[in-house]
Amino acid sequence: MTSKFIEIEMTPTANGIGGFFSTAASFRLDNFKAPFYDIEVKIDTGCSISTIPLNRLKVSDSLCQLLKRIDVTNEVPYFLSYGIGSGGLKHTIPVTDAEKMDCPAMKFEHGISDFVIGGVKIFSDKIYLNYDRCGNVLIGMDILENWDIHIGISRKTGKNVFLACPMENVCGEYVEALKEHFGIAFHHAA
Repeated sequence: MTSKFIEIEMTPTANGIGGFFSTAASFRLDNFKAPFYDIEVKIDTGCSISTIPLNRLKVSDSLCQLLKRIDVTNEVPYFLSYGIGSGGLKHTIPVTDAEKMDCPAMKFEHGISDFVIGGVKIFSDKIYLNYDRCGNVLIGMDILENWDIHIGISRKTGKNVFLACPMENVCGEYVEALKEHFGIAFHHAA
């Protein structure tokens, strides 16, 4: 099902404190022949660079290591991402190929196509892949930075809701959803 904007109700955590916004995504990666469908992704406005940990997609450890070796050998651009759990610890930057293969913090730039999140076609053509971690697929601000985003308690449902729409595609349905959920009158310059 296609949509012009993303509308997600917050999923509460097991202990009832806080929650998260997740939805399904589908995409093709430039280093896989088969497409991925209905993959759970989490919206993370605190994440700078969207990342797919391939272990999360049930890709075998041996294939992950082979793909990482290919990326290291081909000097594919990468970022080091230690995540919130490493809390300011000092990390050595991997230099040799062996150090890079041992470093779980590397995420490599790859092409992505046929990218759809929550029914909305995404025009981003790159994403970062991590071959060592099995955390959540995170959709971050590199994708969402040019979107209109609202999060809050819905007047319509009483639940915490995430509404987002690419600024270049703001439509009447999105404007109506803003009004229904949050009482917001949105004026978009055409």
